[in-house]
Amino acid sequence: MAKSSMGLPQDNFVLLDGRRGLGAILVLFGHTMQYWGPFSAPSGAVIVDLFFLLSGFVIAYAYEPRFAAGMRAAEFMTHRVVRLYPLYFLGTLLGFVGLCAMTVGDADGLQRAGERAVQLAPQLFMLPAPEVLGSEKLYSLNSPAWTLFFELFVNLVYVMCFRWLRDTRVLIGVVIACAAFLAFTVFSFGVIDVGSHWSDWWGGFARGGFGFFAGVLTFRLLGSPKTARRPTSKWAFAILVTIPVACFVPATAELRPFVDLTLAIVLGIPLLWISQTVAPPTRYHSLFILGGRISYAVYILHQPFREVAERITWHTPVLIEAAPFSGIAIMAMVVTLSVFAERYYDRPVRKFIVAKLKQREARKRNRKPAGAIAG
Repeated sequence: MAKSSMGLPQDNFVLLDGRRGLGAILVLFGHTMQYWGPFSAPSGAVIVDLFFLLSGFVIAYAYEPRFAAGMRAAEFMTHRVVRLYPLYFLGTLLGFVGLCAMTVGDADGLQRAGERAVQLAPQLFMLPAPEVLGSEKLYSLNSPAWTLFFELFVNLVYVMCFRWLRDTRVLIGVVIACAAFLAFTVFSFGVIDVGSHWSDWWGGFARGGFGFFAGVLTFRLLGSPKTARRPTSKWAFAILVTIPVACFVPATAELRPFVDLTLAIVLGIPLLWISQTVAPPTRYHSLFILGGRISYAVYILHQPFREVAERITWHTPVLIEAAPFSGIAIMAMVVTLSVFAERYYDRPVRKFIVAKLKQREARKRNRKPAGAIAG
């Protein structure tokens, strides 16, 4: 049976694959909004919170049986890093090269390029660039990578505390505590769009913690994915369209925290429940699965294109004047790169790394204990 991008049977989670793809496109749209004309997405940041939610659901589905069977924390975290690092590395490298190239010809270009090189060192290890190195953002070379830091953090907390979190009552308490922390964060800053800069870095723990553990709790309550009955296409697209509609919810500054919290807490879990129990018509499966497969690549590789576009805009308004065609061109380039990067770089590299890890484990198992006497 064919598999979706999340490794699940094709009749399971296909709609969620489409949601992931659409979500990544909406993040790209939100980050390049000025090149799309008179459009806006005031609540677009909540897409990231829905990604955290989906991650918790899928990881719980894939790994909780393994944890119960004795899977070690180190093995689990290795799996997560292998899954995330290849495209993260490519996005960081593209960001570094692009930002350095854009300093050519500037009076302080050499100094700025040197600062970027210093900031590169920790980011190669998936660590934030310290503020003392001149970085306002946690990940100055590829700012969307901030979510990966908090994703890996909550992954580590999850596996280290699984002996307690396997009790659903404890998990419910954690989700309630994280929801309170998220509410405090949103009302502190007035928006949910926090966590990417050093000025609001601690908000990333609230967003990652609530989204991820709410996803795990949703899995516990719903159980393993059901084989979805095939609905009409109206169901599939009605569910998908709720995300972009939610991103365009207008609100005053006073109402913005309430809107963001409602979208993050109230919208996500019902959408997840509906999406894991229905599937689009078979003729759309390939498109939805493709969207899921390239979603991470679109998310983590689009920033260099955004940086180049902004650099051009500093010198000339041509890209803004060409909207929405400039936005369409940027999106087309990012999606094309993502398709090729996912198929010809990410998948082969991860396959190679996994094979090497398996070989190393096999050698450890076959190695005789020190001092053993042959009989």
